[in-house]
Amino acid sequence: MLLEFCRNSESLLSFISVRVYSYPGLLAVLLRAERFLSDGVVGKLHELLLKLIGEPVFKYEFAKVFLSYYPTVVNEAIKENSDNVFKKYQLLSTFSFQILTVPTLTPHLVGEMNLLSVLFGCLERIFISCAGEDGRLQVARLLNLYETTVLVVEHIRFVMSHSVVSKYLCHGGRDLVRTWMRLLVFVQGMNPQKRETGSHIEEENDNIYLLFVLSHSISNILYLLVAGAFSVNTSEETNEDAFFSAYKLDFEDQDSLRHAKVGRLSRESSIGSVIGKKAFDHASNNIPIPSSALWLTFECLRAIENWLVMDNAVGPFSILSSKSKNVSGNNFLALKRKQSKFRRGRPIFKSFTSSNSKLKISSEVFSKRYSSPSRGGFKIGIGLECGRPIGQEAEPRGSDDSMLDGESSTELEGFQVLSFSDWPDVMYDVSSQGISVHVPLHRLLSMVLQRAFKQCYGESASLDMMNARSTDRSSSIYNDFLGHILGGCHPYGFSAYVMEHPLRIRVFCAEVHAGMWRRNGDVPMISSEWYHTVRGSEKGQELDLFLLQCCAALAPADLYVKRILERFGLSNYLSLNLNPSSEHESTLVAEMLTLLIQIVNERRFCGLTTVECLQRELVHKLSIDDATRSQLVKSLPRDLSKIDKLQETLETIAEYSNPSGTTQGMYKLRSAYWKELDLYHPRWNSRDLQAAEERYSRFCNVSALTTQLPKWTKIYNPLRGIAQIATCKTLLQIVRAILFYAAFTDELTPSRAPDRVLLTALHLLVLALDVCQVQKESGDLLCCTNDVLPILAFASEEISMNKYGDQSMLSLLVLLMRVHEKENAEDFMKPGNFCLSSLILNLLKKFAELEPGCMTSLQKLAPELAYQLSLSIPRGNSNDMALASDSEKRKAKARERQAAILEKMRAQQSEFLASISSSSDDEMDGSKSGQLSCDSDVSNSQESAQVICSLCHDPNSRRPISFLVLLQKSRIMSFVDKGPLSWEQVSYAGKEHVSNSTVTIDSSGDSKMVSSSQLMDMVQKTLNDFALMGQTREMTAFLEFIRALFPSIENVQLPCISTDLMEKTAYSLETLEEHVYLMIRGFRASIWDLDSQRSAGNFFTAGFESERSRNCESLLLGKYIAALSIETLDNPSAVEHIRPLSDMTQSESNMLHPECDVFGPPGSDGIYISSCGHAVHQECLDRYLSSLRERYLRRVVFEGGHIVDPDQGEFLCPVCRGLANSVLPALPGDFIKVHPPPAMPTINSMNAGIHLSLLDSKVSSFSLEDALSLLRSAADVSISNELLKAFPFEQFVRTTPNLEPVFRVLSGMCFPGIDKISGSGRVNHPVILWDTLKYTLMSTEIAARSRKNSLTPNCSLGSLYEEFNSSCGFILLLLLNVIQSIRAQNSQSVLLRLRGIQLFAKSVCSGTSPNEMSNNTCPQEGNLLCILENAEADIRYPDVRLWRRASDPVLAHDAFSTSMWILFCLPCPFLSCKDSYLSVVHVCYVVTITQAIITYCNKRRCTISELGFHDCLITDIFKFMEERGEALQCFDSSYINPTYDMKDAIRSLSFPYLRRCALLWKLINQSSRAPFSDVACTLDGSPYTDDDSENVRNIVEELSEVEKLEKMFNIPSLGVIINDEKSRFTAFRWLCHFSEVWGVRKSQLVLKCNPAVPFKLMLLPCLYQDLLQRYIKKHCPDCGDVQEEPALCLLCGKLCSPNWKTCCRESGCQTHAKACGAGIGVFLLIRRTTIFLQRSAREAPWPSPYLDAFGEEDVEMRRGKPLYLNEERYAALTHMVASHGLDRSSKVLQQTTTGSFFMF
Repeated sequence: MLLEFCRNSESLLSFISVRVYSYPGLLAVLLRAERFLSDGVVGKLHELLLKLIGEPVFKYEFAKVFLSYYPTVVNEAIKENSDNVFKKYQLLSTFSFQILTVPTLTPHLVGEMNLLSVLFGCLERIFISCAGEDGRLQVARLLNLYETTVLVVEHIRFVMSHSVVSKYLCHGGRDLVRTWMRLLVFVQGMNPQKRETGSHIEEENDNIYLLFVLSHSISNILYLLVAGAFSVNTSEETNEDAFFSAYKLDFEDQDSLRHAKVGRLSRESSIGSVIGKKAFDHASNNIPIPSSALWLTFECLRAIENWLVMDNAVGPFSILSSKSKNVSGNNFLALKRKQSKFRRGRPIFKSFTSSNSKLKISSEVFSKRYSSPSRGGFKIGIGLECGRPIGQEAEPRGSDDSMLDGESSTELEGFQVLSFSDWPDVMYDVSSQGISVHVPLHRLLSMVLQRAFKQCYGESASLDMMNARSTDRSSSIYNDFLGHILGGCHPYGFSAYVMEHPLRIRVFCAEVHAGMWRRNGDVPMISSEWYHTVRGSEKGQELDLFLLQCCAALAPADLYVKRILERFGLSNYLSLNLNPSSEHESTLVAEMLTLLIQIVNERRFCGLTTVECLQRELVHKLSIDDATRSQLVKSLPRDLSKIDKLQETLETIAEYSNPSGTTQGMYKLRSAYWKELDLYHPRWNSRDLQAAEERYSRFCNVSALTTQLPKWTKIYNPLRGIAQIATCKTLLQIVRAILFYAAFTDELTPSRAPDRVLLTALHLLVLALDVCQVQKESGDLLCCTNDVLPILAFASEEISMNKYGDQSMLSLLVLLMRVHEKENAEDFMKPGNFCLSSLILNLLKKFAELEPGCMTSLQKLAPELAYQLSLSIPRGNSNDMALASDSEKRKAKARERQAAILEKMRAQQSEFLASISSSSDDEMDGSKSGQLSCDSDVSNSQESAQVICSLCHDPNSRRPISFLVLLQKSRIMSFVDKGPLSWEQVSYAGKEHVSNSTVTIDSSGDSKMVSSSQLMDMVQKTLNDFALMGQTREMTAFLEFIRALFPSIENVQLPCISTDLMEKTAYSLETLEEHVYLMIRGFRASIWDLDSQRSAGNFFTAGFESERSRNCESLLLGKYIAALSIETLDNPSAVEHIRPLSDMTQSESNMLHPECDVFGPPGSDGIYISSCGHAVHQECLDRYLSSLRERYLRRVVFEGGHIVDPDQGEFLCPVCRGLANSVLPALPGDFIKVHPPPAMPTINSMNAGIHLSLLDSKVSSFSLEDALSLLRSAADVSISNELLKAFPFEQFVRTTPNLEPVFRVLSGMCFPGIDKISGSGRVNHPVILWDTLKYTLMSTEIAARSRKNSLTPNCSLGSLYEEFNSSCGFILLLLLNVIQSIRAQNSQSVLLRLRGIQLFAKSVCSGTSPNEMSNNTCPQEGNLLCILENAEADIRYPDVRLWRRASDPVLAHDAFSTSMWILFCLPCPFLSCKDSYLSVVHVCYVVTITQAIITYCNKRRCTISELGFHDCLITDIFKFMEERGEALQCFDSSYINPTYDMKDAIRSLSFPYLRRCALLWKLINQSSRAPFSDVACTLDGSPYTDDDSENVRNIVEELSEVEKLEKMFNIPSLGVIINDEKSRFTAFRWLCHFSEVWGVRKSQLVLKCNPAVPFKLMLLPCLYQDLLQRYIKKHCPDCGDVQEEPALCLLCGKLCSPNWKTCCRESGCQTHAKACGAGIGVFLLIRRTTIFLQRSAREAPWPSPYLDAFGEEDVEMRRGKPLYLNEERYAALTHMVASHGLDRSSKVLQQTTTGSFFMF
């Protein structure tokens, strides 16, 4: 009820809130109610409280009760030792963010309710419960309370994130800081690891990541604490009460408070109005370090010292006080007693009585300090509580009582360990003792020091400090900066002990890299990898390295280097023993040298500006690889990623490349900034460093190892002592030992100094000499001993090296230079190689330049070298000159070698080209001499034999090969016809996309039942016709077929046949095609004179209307049935599908059958074929597939198992791993059947020779009449007595075994779910293959319209041929050859085509269908066709489909499809005959022109006067549409350009037809060397070649391309065609035919006539936010729920889901893809912004088409950047879909899984 009240009114909400917190104890009860209420009630209670805390006063009261309840839940979790308490009681996790993040509330809770004390207390109890005996956190114990621990730590971070809270801690809440230090001790050194030397640890610690997350959270708090310590306060108030003003609430004025937001609550009384303690006056000493920072430094140092005393690894401290001596290293209780000092008092800062316990840097300061007897030395000590400035003398001990509030004198002692004046000898071995990478106390100290240096010496340094540094370089502040920061520490004690743990961690990582910790499992490797990551390095490695640098500046150089040598376990490396101590030694030496270079050379926190650091980090990342902006930002440390000059700096050093394809917008390092590459960046790993070196060599043509040398750069003055590390004698000894091992390595033993170690040592020596040069130039004597630099003084020192004599560093360098000069002469050109001799020469020159004694030594060692050096040194920069001369020499040698290699390659290429040209000349000569097909067959079989099987790789095998192909269903044609949807359009309301050419036929037509008597009469009449032709075997086969189908038919007698007719000799199938071709050519020439004498209205009156012709047509069908009889009897399963006689009907032929234009699978437009080009033997492939199926059934993992489905015959290519599901054989002996047509001989009784000149003269004219004559001649020849009598009767010929796989796959696609259909004789394989060829050509033409990088159309011929060659040109050529080989293989196929050409002749020439001409006077033809249609139930065989397609009106189908089927039905030689091809192109061009005129008239809706044409084809069509235009309303187009006039629009609509004809001719021309095809892919030498790839962008260019194709095919202008009488009359017949058929069977038909527009996916908005707002809350069309993962179909616009659910399975992506795109689906995942590709069961992600302003993706919108549609990316996806490339793209297949394997 209260919840309802709160929802209704704000006044009620305010009233309820007052009543709740006013009632004593009610709030506490409500908070604890979750312990005894049900989950549902608790949820409503939390909802009520969330509403109530909107009231400011209630929120404050609620927060106080919340804090009292907080420890209760934590204590219960500790008691139960489980995180489930927080899951059970969710109030803390629900309301903590609401309370702890309010900037005006949280600080008051800290001051009044001791919020931090509560949180610290909870965390301490957790740590104590999870700590071991040594006081460190244990992973096993922390695991159960891990979530609780992280939650409390995050709450502390929430509180500390308020700047006033962090200031308060270091100014007025220092007891809390001490408590925090005590907590850090639990984390310090937690989870120590010890190297295993025995058996390998099998069980891995998967919880190691938890500690790194905890360390990361603690590091964030440390950053906040340091920021608060360095914040300078301006208020005069110093006490804690003034720091937190009274938090008073005026409850009387509750109306005003009720309307106030929490953020404005009592702003005047909040902590933000009170700054805190008084700032120290820095004018007296010019050091801008706040006292709070100095105090924090001291507390951190004291915590480190106490921890060091308790740490067992540090070793005993004999000089400690007696109290400290009694403390055991493993006694945690003693540690707690030691730390009890932190709890009672304030910081212990006191001046020491011994003068040697004060920190100084320079030798002068040390001498002054140690000679002074005063107790205070220079003034040091900090009186924090009394507000004394830094440097003021401390009061005598007796006066400190007020400050320390009763601290005992023993607790007032200064540092013990860190104040040692002697360099201690700490014994420790990383490889045998415990090591931890978690040292937060050391890193806190490093943070404080880094911030202090930045504030005093960085960009933010105060003006006073800069003036002090510039004017008074001898001041104590300038020279003893670290002395003021680290007061009370001695340089030796501080550096010796503080450096230990950071150094151990570096040694640990080096040993892991060397492989010494392999037996410990993955934990050491994970720890080392984390240490080198960006975040791990920022919070670990960089801080550790800076601490090592600070120690190096204070420590004695030789002792410091020796300590490093000892920790790496390399103390015996200086023994000059050539036998290595271990296999890991070389790696450890390299890592040690790298660390020394980094200590001397690193300037991240001590020399570089912020912009310089940023530039260095960007160069580091971009040297590895090109990167996006977000990748660069993620690779940056946190402080650098937030600076304002990030983009400016990035654009300065890198070039931006726009997104391209699937590539995002990338930044590439500019060539000028490769010289900034730092080979010793702390975060390098071996893989990234190698990649950077290779890229450097590729871009700069020189090795980075010899050019990117470390250099001494400017460093903050207090750290100048680091230079002594590089010039000390110990380092010289290390380098000298490495040179010795490199020079005198025994060939039988591995070298102790391999090239990588030697190179690193030389780099270190280069750095040391650079230090020497800078020191000499500046006159600084810091690194000098007796005014001499140690490294220069000892470079010439000779030592005895046993049998190798006395050697010095210079002599070893000379020896190594000579050795490497010989080696480099042979292999310096190898990839990745470097020239050490030039680097050593440069070092020798530097030695000679810096020290005259070195020149003297060189004159003794190498006089010629010394002379050369003496000449080069005075000329200036000898280093640059030597490098330049050496570089020129190397370049000259490289050019010589490259020239020799190129010359050798040219010779080999010349030999290869000569062999090719000779073979090609032989082939051309053979073709010119008119070789027969058998000759070309032999040459092609030899060529095919050169292809090697990809499985067995047997080059000598003679077995036939087959090429791998991928057959896939497609609906690209339908999507292009329909046009793209817009994202603003409403989707299909749950209905799947359907093809626009779908036909719904009225079933109420006049279907006629076929009676038994009619069937018997028809059978008997057909047998009588057979008797006249004398084919006894045909009559027997025909009768057997009929009786097998209809057993009830009896009393049918076989007529008698005369003996003369029975002995008639028939043609063989091999010669029949050529014979029919010659007959058609001769018959065509003989009727031209008759055609010229006929009138336009009677030009087609002979040949078809006679009774004899109708009988011959019926006889032709009977022959076809007879050809099927043997196959049907051999396949008894076919009889099972036969319909009863009573169910058989004679269907009308006067109906439209647009579905017959598709012979492919149901639910698709056709089958697309593609190939990767690799071949296999069929036997090898069978074995390979058998093994895949066996492993698949046994569920054994195999390559590609997540991609392919062996049950569907899918497999991956063994070579390219491309997807394939069948093979297409290269048939030996039958590979090429397309050859020039035979010459015209004199045919029996046909005098055709006189007409040949006429035939040739008509080639260049419009060939409509030629085409009509060709079809009439072909039809007459097909039913001529001569052909029917001589037609051979052969039994069914089985398929070639190598063709069975592809036929099986095609039959399975076209007739799914029908068993044994592939073995049926009626499944005419040439028809299906030809349809596949046709559809692939049409799809290729569509794909060529789109660009890969732009959404603008591209209709140039060059791009058309380029797409053909790149996608499917090779396999289509092979497919065409296979079709030509098998389409005349048996009598059934030949009869099928003869019948088809008859029907095409009737439809095209006379505009009639078969039944229109018969007038039911001769029904046997229709009855025979009825038998074929009804022979098997529910199966539409290709033969009937082809005949129905041929009998349809030509205007009802695509013109190119019609031309393809006409060419298929004609005899094979016509395919390569130019005049015949042009004739077919011309007649079908008139078809497409007629369709274009009808479409234009339908779209324009204008009057005949507005057309502007008179007495032409256009006016004829317009008048016809006015009279009988209802039938023509089905012609439509979505792309009529309104800027075109009528002629241009018609030509534009004819453009796709002409492009496809050009593509088909290119294919024919490639497979046939016809006389007119001297230039590939052209007609008559047309200049439009494959290289013609200009871009078609506007109307003028498109019409220009149309004109090119019109000239290519000898097509006259449009005005000539529309005024041609023959064209007008023929088109009028087509119109009448279409209108009559449409009137008889009114079909819901939509015929699309479109220009050459590209395929497009959905039109998406430019801004992704628009799309997101529209679809993110759309409901599922099936179940009505808001979808969790909405997926927008980019093909049809339906909203689907990739997650399968039973309630809405129709909306699943896979189900929808099958119905919408024939298995292809392209979805945009709305919540992820990425693309989801579906191919049947295969799924794959694809990059997002939406990118931000920097060209980057934002997957799942995590970065929240505005996203914009990238046109180039979307165009690449569109082209891949249009070209059927989803399963041919390696990028897609690499990410493809099937079904359940795909995880989001």
